[in-house]
Amino acid sequence: ASALSATATRRSPLTVAPPSNDQLVIAGKTFNSRLFLGTGKYKTAQDMADSIAASEAEVVTVAVRRVEGAVTSMLETSIDWNKVWLLPNTAGCTTAEDAVRVARLGREVAKTLGQDDNNFVKLEVITDSTYLLPDPVGTLAAARQLVKEGFAVLPYCSPDPVLCRHLEDIGCATVMPLGSPIGSGQGIDASSCIGV
Repeated sequence: ASALSATATRRSPLTVAPPSNDQLVIAGKTFNSRLFLGTGKYKTAQDMADSIAASEAEVVTVAVRRVEGAVTSMLETSIDWNKVWLLPNTAGCTTAEDAVRVARLGREVAKTLGQDDNNFVKLEVITDSTYLLPDPVGTLAAARQLVKEGFAVLPYCSPDPVLCRHLEDIGCATVMPLGSPIGSGQGIDASSCIGV
């Protein structure tokens, strides 16, 4: 038997649990909400803050590439970072090297917001600007380096069970497979692959 089939027997099949109050634990950090929110596309900082508060999300993603002086100041004053965990992401990166560099910057942003122990990163390496599909080779290379550097890596990836297994094997904290192409409005369209 191959290594892949040997490891497949130790994993339980993916099941979708009904909504409940059970906690989500990623890299030793416990969350009461499973909802992650982004910080882009809001008309105002107040709209963003109101949305985060109303949703009760405990994880908020920030595209590190757009975090500059004014944006950092807005993030510092708009969000209570004692209640919300920052998930810096590498959106806009097209190479593994660029994603690693931006992840390092994201860790520094977390520190400026008072989260000195935050080593999380949502890893995105996207070379396809039309459909925004993740690059599996670049994602794997960047994830390998970031894990070596002590990051808790949450890679955005294709819903490929073999790729997800490789990402898990190198030490990623979890995987974030796409459910359907970004912006397609299709909802979860890859459930058969994700279910494997």
